[in-house]
Amino acid sequence: MLLNYLPKFLQEIEEIKTIMEISEPEVKQIYVEIENILKDLFVLDATENGVIHYEKILSIFPKFTDSLEKRKNDILAIYNRVLPFTYKTLIQKLNSMCGEENYIIDLDYDNFSLYIKLNLEKKDVYQSVRNMLEDIVPVNIFIKFVLDYNTWGKISKFRWKDIEVDTWEEIKEKPM
Repeated sequence: MLLNYLPKFLQEIEEIKTIMEISEPEVKQIYVEIENILKDLFVLDATENGVIHYEKILSIFPKFTDSLEKRKNDILAIYNRVLPFTYKTLIQKLNSMCGEENYIIDLDYDNFSLYIKLNLEKKDVYQSVRNMLEDIVPVNIFIKFVLDYNTWGKISKFRWKDIEVDTWEEIKEKPM
């Protein structure tokens, strides 16, 4: 409360009390705006305005349907493009974008191929990860990047009435 910042003799004046009570919401809003400005300094904490600012700087044109988290991941994918690219840095980037438990990776040195299977729960970052892979994986390495859709083997343990969806496509894409 603003009134507590004043000396005791001013706190007792009725007009001052009224002025402080009226000013209270505006001062609180100023504190909220200052907090948002500080959050916008960091991509992961950024508000909508901060994300828009980063997108303008990086010339990113998001889709109307993109969530705020996906837009932040797109920004981070661009900022994470730092040379040199090694298998270790690829793992670090995948961990930061998807989480350690949300993908499977297999690098076959003999056949120059990289296989990555992304967990279905991280489907929203699929395109961001694909773009990052195309940018950092050397051209002579074949990339197979897929989503880990539900297969019959995963779903066969359920009864049809437990699944509660209408089509196979919905079953295939629903995280279980």
